[in-house]
Amino acid sequence: VTTNDESAGNASITINLSSASAKEISVDYSTSDGTATAGSDYTATSGTLTISAGETSGSIIVPILADAIDENNETANINLSNASNANISDDLAVFTISDDDLGPTLSISDVTTVDESATDSSFTVSLSQASGKEITVDYATSDGTATAGSDYVATSGTLTFTPGETSKTFTVSTLSDALDENNETANITLSNPTNSTITDNSAIFTITDDDDPPNLSIADVTTTNESATDSSFTVS
Repeated sequence: VTTNDESAGNASITINLSSASAKEISVDYSTSDGTATAGSDYTATSGTLTISAGETSGSIIVPILADAIDENNETANINLSNASNANISDDLAVFTISDDDLGPTLSISDVTTVDESATDSSFTVSLSQASGKEITVDYATSDGTATAGSDYVATSGTLTFTPGETSKTFTVSTLSDALDENNETANITLSNPTNSTITDNSAIFTITDDDDPPNLSIADVTTTNESATDSSFTVS
């Protein structure tokens, strides 16, 4: 049996006889875990099914438990045993629960350094919700007004979220200088997600300048004589 989705509520499993019998037939049944877990994916069920004389089939109900976690389709087992007035030719059915949840979304937050002498800045990539699947996403820096190699270290890589994790971090190193300048920016871009989608694929990395502005001074000038036409002053 395969469910259309995990929110179906109940799944009906049919047990068939090869032919009708003049006798009442009974058989015990019970569920067991496959990749699905009793108590979180379905309700463990057991009992005895009775098929009346002349009938050729009966059915049992297994309750399904829905959740909001994006995960792979999962399976449970239905086992038959202790048949009376019949032989069992197939004692195992696989019960597949189809996942119906949408995958989570990825986003990344902007970061502003306290000053450019900070060695590393940490970026956080977040999932909108936990997933039952492994999720990966690539990240890479690119220049804005800041320049890789002089203002920051170009960085790229892949983040891996194991099932249940909702955030991961990576660092970008800044490069300090002694030049007074405007605050500068670089870009962090997310791409190539697996088992998820990206709602916010870029972050702005603002590198705050920490250098004092220069000082101005002007030098004194004494003319050689008052008949000199022009005197030159230097501002440094």
